[in-house]
Amino acid sequence: MIGSRLISTISMRDIKTALFIAYKSVVRGSKSTLALLVFILALSYLNMMFISGILSGLQKMFETTMIDVLTSHITVGPEQEPQPKQFIVNQDQVRQEIQSVPGVIATARHYNLAGSITFDKDKNGVVKSVSGTIVGIDPNQEKEVLTVNKLLKDGQFLSPEDTDQIVLSSALAGGYGIPAPSDLGGVRVGDKVQITYSNGIIKTYTVKGIYDDTLGIFETFISAREAESVLNVFNNASQILVKVDLSRGTLAGYENDIKALLPTLKVQNYLDILGTVAAFMNALNLISFIVSAISVLVASITIFVIVYINAINKSRQIGILKAIGIRQRIIILSYVFQSFFFAICGTLAGAFLVFGILTPLLARYPINVDFGYLSLNHRSVEVIAGTISLIAAGILAGFVPSRIVAKKDILKAIWG
Repeated sequence: MIGSRLISTISMRDIKTALFIAYKSVVRGSKSTLALLVFILALSYLNMMFISGILSGLQKMFETTMIDVLTSHITVGPEQEPQPKQFIVNQDQVRQEIQSVPGVIATARHYNLAGSITFDKDKNGVVKSVSGTIVGIDPNQEKEVLTVNKLLKDGQFLSPEDTDQIVLSSALAGGYGIPAPSDLGGVRVGDKVQITYSNGIIKTYTVKGIYDDTLGIFETFISAREAESVLNVFNNASQILVKVDLSRGTLAGYENDIKALLPTLKVQNYLDILGTVAAFMNALNLISFIVSAISVLVASITIFVIVYINAINKSRQIGILKAIGIRQRIIILSYVFQSFFFAICGTLAGAFLVFGILTPLLARYPINVDFGYLSLNHRSVEVIAGTISLIAAGILAGFVPSRIVAKKDILKAIWG
């Protein structure tokens, strides 16, 4: 704790005297130095909040995109113990149980199939073939849980009755400017492709729509009815996706509620499913912390240097103050007040730049990246912690040099 012994002996009169000395020092000091110091501190605060806001915004955008396009909030899979099963049976009943949990918005089932998609672009027998995941969906349910239907580049989304039509990923289709290790060479809406499923069934489909696959998921969608005919099953699911209202409860809370209802099924939240993506998000948090720490360090060093130089230049005044009976602790406290004033001014100026200019500007004109629109996202905890850290570092940086100079002998201080 800063100068705990010093603070314990300070009276209200000492505080008033220190405030008066600090006020006179600021008023009579160099205005250009004050402006430069506030500017540097404002830039430090701007750097800290901007970098953390961008990284947090990137994390939120990526997380939101994955939830909306791939995993939803929670995924329920087939029974694993004591005997692993391929499907969730009686999926409609299971979904009803899940939807009975308060805060659950919607559910949708998926059938996950594997297969090879073949396309003869020029109708000359020269085909391109790509292996990928084929997902059987109930289109009406899907629209309530994921947003793939809103990402169409061409054509239309599936309807529940479609059994001979598919929706392709743009990365898989090829020719949409999305780099991919392999694609079908330029499939368009209305073209016919052939799918050879892993169980040996071969079927030909008309491409009904192509969605914007900026994440490179390479999924192909067929209707659940068609998936059931290929798999020869009924009313089953490979997995059930669950969308929840996070304003009414936590992700872990919903996960536990569903596990309590369905103890034999495998229940995971999107962070568990994404694995490496969660590690990526943790890395972003670490980078944000490092940048914030560096910004606070730069700000504290700046205040330290300026206060120290200022105290050295005013050592004669400090000596005179001590000679007329002003105690050392009052002189130190006056410099602490000055540092506090500098830190507050710099923080307010930086906050105005970040929250008054940059944040609204990027909210209106977000940065367009491959898989979404990026803007600043600030967590209240991070803003409060960053602000307090900067001000605290400023006070500490003012206390240390002032204490060094104020401890000088009176005659040495006067004579320089």
